[in-house]
Amino acid sequence: MTESAPRIVWCLGLYASASTWAFNVLREMAAGQTAVQTHFLSTSFTPPSLAAPNTTHLIKTHEVENPAALAWLNRHATHILVTLRDPRDAIASLMQYHGYDFPRALDYVHKALRLCTQFAQDPRAKTLHYETKFFDNPKTLTTLNDFLALQTPPDALANIFANSRRDRIDAYIAALPTKPGVLQERTTGDLLDPETHWHTHHAGRTGEPGRWKTLLTQAQIQSAEQRLSDVVTFR
Repeated sequence: MTESAPRIVWCLGLYASASTWAFNVLREMAAGQTAVQTHFLSTSFTPPSLAAPNTTHLIKTHEVENPAALAWLNRHATHILVTLRDPRDAIASLMQYHGYDFPRALDYVHKALRLCTQFAQDPRAKTLHYETKFFDNPKTLTTLNDFLALQTPPDALANIFANSRRDRIDAYIAALPTKPGVLQERTTGDLLDPETHWHTHHAGRTGEPGRWKTLLTQAQIQSAEQRLSDVVTFR
């Protein structure tokens, strides 16, 4: 096999935008053709080694508050997959599934939205919008396969899509307590699989758009739209 330079894929998503779904689809697609390494970004940022050829590095983030991490991603990312959603739904999701209060949810979504919209214009970027239900469309895998210049056969893409259905995801999450290497959040007890980034709070979601209309108060809606108006225009 001819050696190729590492592929560094930055999966940049707004909260509740199916970013974990997209991350895992890319992970499975790349694993069929290259070595794959997945990475966490934290306040104590250590850049991954890029010495090994024929390797795909998948780095999943929402907001990136570490300047060194952001600078590294901007410099080294070869591909940027951006997933977006109505930010009001993202706020409602953080409140409903993460237990965040409104000010905290708004702050996190604002930071992530600013970063997502900034890099959505980057020539390295491909942007997917939650409201198109890209996660339920098998053609999305073909789009992502082309985006990463992979050669995944159609039958493999079909298997990956089948593995990405809600019942398969929920079954995987239900088995997290038995999987080695799973991490647990101290305050909430939420489990996290470092390989897939699936959390227990990802299970059982219905994901219908527009829930912010019933889950947020009118005062919260007005506050969110005002805060986010520096990034998006609401109609």
